[in-house]
Amino acid sequence: MPFSLRRTSGDDLELTRQHDAIALPRKGTIDWAAFDRSAYDQATLDRAADAWSTRAMQEFHSLALFTGLSAKVQVLGAPLDWSGAFARMIADEVRHTDLCLRMCEALGRPMRPDIREDELVTSSPAALRVHVRELVVAAFCIGETISSRMFRRALRAATVPLARDVVAAIVVDETFHGELGWELGALLMRDMDASEREQIASRLPSLFAHYARLCCASPGRSWAFASPEEDPAPNFGTLTAAGYARAFFEGMEEDVVPGLCAIGLEEARVAYDRLAVDS
Repeated sequence: MPFSLRRTSGDDLELTRQHDAIALPRKGTIDWAAFDRSAYDQATLDRAADAWSTRAMQEFHSLALFTGLSAKVQVLGAPLDWSGAFARMIADEVRHTDLCLRMCEALGRPMRPDIREDELVTSSPAALRVHVRELVVAAFCIGETISSRMFRRALRAATVPLARDVVAAIVVDETFHGELGWELGALLMRDMDASEREQIASRLPSLFAHYARLCCASPGRSWAFASPEEDPAPNFGTLTAAGYARAFFEGMEEDVVPGLCAIGLEEARVAYDRLAVDS
């Protein structure tokens, strides 16, 4: 049973002050007060709110996943610099969730994200070492790599100043997460024995399919590249379903699959080729 805690705006709490400090963008500023919702028609606001509500849920799930993974790597005796890196990534996900929720409020549709355990990337029953390796492959080498690409596309698409500033703040962090994830992946694969490697490799098809669903890529590659990529202006940093799917396919082909092969998971090529054909 989850806690029934709610954050009350205006609370004079040290908790709130510390959160607000973390939620500030690492670069630049965001002028929330300058945004005038009345300048946009309701259909445009609703379309943008749908997208940002989905993003808030995704960022909240990343926050839960990264927090749990941080504890697991410590159990395995990870060096202290791993703790520092994970602490930054967890703080980043707090920031991203906060930014997405504030965008929902600005668009006139406040929401509160809830954890949906069935949508979290989970591992098949395995030893902790394999479980951690698989989560790093899933959450960073696949998830954060593709997310970084999607947010860069969304930044190019954004025409509304507030949305452009919010997306820019997230892009800074997502790029770092993807880069760090590949470092973690390469380090974790160094001392992997054959049975552990085979367990992770066997999960690649289901992981690829999971992210294809999250990225609206199920209708297939041909559809993604034949359809419009960006939502019309005024654009609140959103893409069409085909735009997200295109970012998925390009990210898989240019970054994820070559990267996984380079760190010793050559089965990624076959797994992706089958996905691309089936989709």
